[in-house]
Amino acid sequence: MRPAFVTAGLLGLAGLVVAATSPHLSGAPVVLVVSTLTAVLAVAGLAAQPWLIRRHVRVHTATGAAVLALVAVHVVALVVLSPDDALFAMSPDGPTRARMALISLVLLVVVVLLGLARRRLGWSGPTFRLLHGGFALLATVLGVGHAVLTDGALEGFGTVVLLASGALSVLGGLVAALRRRRARPAVPAVGRASAAAPPPHGRP
Repeated sequence: MRPAFVTAGLLGLAGLVVAATSPHLSGAPVVLVVSTLTAVLAVAGLAAQPWLIRRHVRVHTATGAAVLALVAVHVVALVVLSPDDALFAMSPDGPTRARMALISLVLLVVVVLLGLARRRLGWSGPTFRLLHGGFALLATVLGVGHAVLTDGALEGFGTVVLLASGALSVLGGLVAALRRRRARPAVPAVGRASAAAPPPHGRP
């Protein structure tokens, strides 16, 4: 877990450096700079999330809330920068990359709410993990895809950083799923046969 978590941090740092030194942000409004940097940090947090599930649940929960807050700041900053463009981007007539971002935001909200309401929902572990993890993975893929398709401060090497962060997140989800599958207790063949066979009747 630790190497993957460190990798996510390094990718986030690299993204910040690329964005901060990009000509696209040279002389740009402060709200645009804030919007870009918070988006970079959110992607780094998403890359680390799957690797925190097993032994660092509290950190996983706190990171999820932080990612949602960062994404919210990213969106609000864009609205402040240009309300008309932001509203158009989130409309059905907006560009595909903007709809990807909107769907990703909605999914992130659902994921966080599911995490907070897990005990109240009373769902089984596999059901909760399927929905919670599946929505989180889809939100990550759409969010990274939105960032890659958007022209701006993360072009060039920034695109490599974004794709690497997305790949790290997907890999973390796969590793977590494989670990759970291996950890499931196997039912002995004898036990299954005994449970399936009906009890004897009428023997003296």
